[in-house]
This record gives sequence, C-alpha cells and structure tokens, in this order.
Amino acid sequence: MARGRPSKKSHIVEAACELFTKQGYQSTSIDQVVLTAAVSKPTVYSNFPTKLVLWETALSALTERAQEEMEQALSSQNTTADSDFVAGWIALWSEWIGKPERLASYRILLGEQHKMAPSTFALFAEFEAVLESTLLAWMTVFSVPNERFFILKAVSKEALLTPALMNQTITGKDELRAQLETLSY
Repeated sequence: MARGRPSKKSHIVEAACELFTKQGYQSTSIDQVVLTAAVSKPTVYSNFPTKLVLWETALSALTERAQEEMEQALSSQNTTADSDFVAGWIALWSEWIGKPERLASYRILLGEQHKMAPSTFALFAEFEAVLESTLLAWMTVFSVPNERFFILKAVSKEALLTPALMNQTITGKDELRAQLETLSY
C-alpha cells in the first residue's frame, strides 16, 4: 500500500496544478481537487493537511519542471550556431512566460500574498531563481558583465512578464531587441 502513495500524491499534485493554473488559488477548493484527481477527501487531507500545503507542494513541482525545461531551453540556445546574446535572451524569457502554470504562479503569489506563509515566499524565491540562474548562465556564454543583469532583467520583466501577467500586448521583439542591445555591453 505504501508503494502507491507517492504516485497517488503526485497525481493529486498534478490535478491541483491544473486547477491552480486555470482558476487561481482562491477559486480552487479541496473538493475540486478531490473531483479532478478522482480520490477521496481523506486521501487528499492525509497527504496535504491544508490547501496552502497543497499549493506549496504544487509550486515545488512547478519549480522542478521549470528547472528541467529551462535547462533544455538553455542547452538548445547554446547549440544554435547563429544565436546572438539578445536573441537568446529574448528566447529564454519567451520560454519562461510561455507556460501558463508559470504565469499562474506569479498571479497567485501577487494576488494572494495575505494568505501565504513565509515558507511560500521562500519557495517562490526558488521558483524565480530558476529563471535567474538560466539568464546568468546565458550571460556567461557571451561574457556579458554580471553588473548588467539587474537592468537587463528589469527591462525584460517590464516588456515581457508584466504584460503577459496582465493579458496585455507584449513589447515587440524588434523594439525589445533595440533596448536590450544598448544595455548588454
């Protein structure tokens, strides 16, 4: 019986991830997770005593998945012969914001801060560290000074992440490229 628990637990987390992505934290109930995962309520509560614990577990799973995906994206950028720094930088950001579950994670943390525990903020810092470590690794490939990281990240966040979170038009690649080229060297 104990052998089935990890897969059942991960199944519950996957169901919760889907619901949190589609509905957010506030609108997702344990009852919905029970229905989506097709498990009993006691099964959910025996693994996750509160919705916050379930969300934190889901955020950890999303962070692990993001780490794998961003490592793959970085690797594919590194193997592209005609890649330049700015094109790769934009591609890595596009990969990051291209996943609805990542955008949902930002929305949940920003919109539900008052319901989160200090441990949630620590997990979110780990989540964001995936993007930052990927971007820093990309900068290293092109010998872009680390002192440029903050400004490059800030411009990219304003041009790409913020509009994506607000369902607004993202800054055009040519316009963003022009801005980043002046800042990267």
